Amino acid sequence: MVLVGFATFAIVARLFYLQIIKYNFYNEAAAVAHSGYTELPAKRGEILVKDYTSGDTYTVASNTTKDLIAVDPKGITNKTLVASALAESLFSLEIEREKDNQRVIEERREFKRTGNMEAYDRVQPLTDEELKDGFYNEILTKVNRDVRDVILLADKDYLTKDQLDEIAGKNIAGIEVKDNLLYAYPQKVYDKRYAGKILSPYLDMAPARIEQLLIGENRYEIIARNVDPERSNKLREIIQKDRKENPNDKNFDGVIFQEEYSRFYPEGTFAANILGFVDKDGIGQYGIEESFERLLRGKKGIFKAQRDARDRQITVGDSVIQPAVNGHDIILTIDRTIQLEVERILKAGVEKYRANSGQVVIIDPKTSKIISMAHYPTFNPNKYSEAYNKVDVEFTEEELKSLLPIEKSDTHFYFYKNWDTDDKYEVFKDVKEGKEPVYQRFENWFGPEVYQNKIVASIYEPGSVFKPIAMVAALDDGDVTPNHTFYESGPIKVDEFEIHNSTDKYRGLQTMTNVLEQSSNVGMAYVAKKIGRNLFYSYMMKFGFNEKTGIEFENEEAGHIEYFTNWADSELVTHAFGQGIAVTPLQMANAYAALANKGVLMQPYIVDAIRDEKGEVTHTEPVAISQSITEDSANKITAMLVSAVENGVAKNAKVPGHYVAGKTGTSQTYKWGKPLRGAGTTITSFAGYGPIEDPKFVVLVKLDRPRSSEWGSETAAPIFKEIATFLFDYYNIPPDK
Repeated sequence: MVLVGFATFAIVARLFYLQIIKYNFYNEAAAVAHSGYTELPAKRGEILVKDYTSGDTYTVASNTTKDLIAVDPKGITNKTLVASALAESLFSLEIEREKDNQRVIEERREFKRTGNMEAYDRVQPLTDEELKDGFYNEILTKVNRDVRDVILLADKDYLTKDQLDEIAGKNIAGIEVKDNLLYAYPQKVYDKRYAGKILSPYLDMAPARIEQLLIGENRYEIIARNVDPERSNKLREIIQKDRKENPNDKNFDGVIFQEEYSRFYPEGTFAANILGFVDKDGIGQYGIEESFERLLRGKKGIFKAQRDARDRQITVGDSVIQPAVNGHDIILTIDRTIQLEVERILKAGVEKYRANSGQVVIIDPKTSKIISMAHYPTFNPNKYSEAYNKVDVEFTEEELKSLLPIEKSDTHFYFYKNWDTDDKYEVFKDVKEGKEPVYQRFENWFGPEVYQNKIVASIYEPGSVFKPIAMVAALDDGDVTPNHTFYESGPIKVDEFEIHNSTDKYRGLQTMTNVLEQSSNVGMAYVAKKIGRNLFYSYMMKFGFNEKTGIEFENEEAGHIEYFTNWADSELVTHAFGQGIAVTPLQMANAYAALANKGVLMQPYIVDAIRDEKGEVTHTEPVAISQSITEDSANKITAMLVSAVENGVAKNAKVPGHYVAGKTGTSQTYKWGKPLRGAGTTITSFAGYGPIEDPKFVVLVKLDRPRSSEWGSETAAPIFKEIATFLFDYYNIPPDK
């Protein structure tokens, strides 16, 4: 009776645990098993641009379906036949060569660490035949892998840290606790019965079931992911041929094809900083992909049907079908032809003037829709992870001493190519115990920084390109006229500072038009004093500075201009020539758009329309923000800016046969609070628009630290000229000269 009573108590206790304590867990598991729950994937929306001349629409972000190819080693009897077929159809010399080149780099690096230069010299690339043989052997190994190498038994959500520590303390052969995860290595678990018995109370599983798991039977081994259709179809043809010739052998029954959905950018780097990319988890990062993630991704559907113990659908049972909702399509305002040409011109310009980087934005001044937005360097969204690729760097002993740690790191440094100009790049120190360290830099020099849309997300001091904004404020307020004169005799002192012209030339009696023509800092100081703090600040706000424009990007910056009551006298005058303020290139370009648009400031936008899954289209309507200045003031500043191009320092921006309005900009950069001087230290820019009578475009060109010259007139202005010449031809605008 005692034994029966004890057994009864044990059974009741176990039932209480399973039916009461673990009720929710087993109820959900049973519901899933009996319901046949399946998620139906939604198609991600596409991103499109137009060619406004032809009227054609082009898809720049779409979806592609490729195969994941796997095998069930237990289901394959003729393993050499299957491995040969897989190798024949899936082998890519280009991919394998790339992998082998990386192997050579890594092996040589390790031998160099240890100083074994003899072994270093012996490391050579494999021949094409060796690569083919290696590929075949790798597949054959996978096809023969009947037992899994490792099994994840539990994670920290299932077992507590104390339980994991207890298991680790039992030192079970083939069982490992690592990073709060419980792993089993089947081929190393010598006594599976003992391991099952020990792990049973922790995993809440019968010892026999655990013992079965620890056998590690491998029924799924991935051979290749994202296989392109050409190679995938070749394999299917081999399988079909074998099944026709050998209908009873079933040689390829263990080969598995699974569709994988991935984002595809058919034009590679085209507009990459606008688009962003979709990561391996299917989530949009940067650009439009991030800003419109919710609309683009759509909503997964659900299929649930009751099933019996043999996994057959019960036709009289309840079933639920909730169809997937495909994502919306986003149609951009970008003109494909213009974008392609601007990207080409910008790349050539950055390389010619040896700049770190460059950006161009083109706006339609009547609506402030974005016509083009280009960056260089950029990236390929199809291969976005390549931005993290690193290459080895060789340093002399003297150079190693000059590495400057970043945030007191032992492995992250700056290396200065030129200390005086603050020309530097990031260096990473790869350290392994007992071996010499290896130093590396980003292969593209900038790493993931190339993902950024700097036109909306990076601020800078605009320099002299800001002068027309201060000048038009004075014109609009009636403080000056285009022919108003002042005498420029030399530097002026404000507070404890001396204000100089950039070239230190002073020209005596000057009109306000001359001030813009020669980009006179002293002249702009005179203008700033005429306006005064309060009024100058209010005009800055009228032009949209110091706040986000509202364009459709998540990470837009607002810029920064200190409130006018905090300005010193020196800040009042330096702000008039674009120093001591921070703006984005988009804000600057849009302010020029207001000058070209009779003084009306419009809200910039880059999304022309959104098309939902039913095909219904919602268009973006242009929005006027404010009348920043009068139409008369806009006409006057336009005439002055035409003269600045025709008669002033901006002559390199002249377009044959056409008048354009524009202004150069050269702004200093700083190192530890002190301004730097000379080529390679400035941010150069040019902003302008045309045609003068009826402006169709505003172009802003910005170059970061060009090394050929420090001046915007010699770097950014020629790029503007080339872009504007193309635009006049593209829009078929007749000459006005």
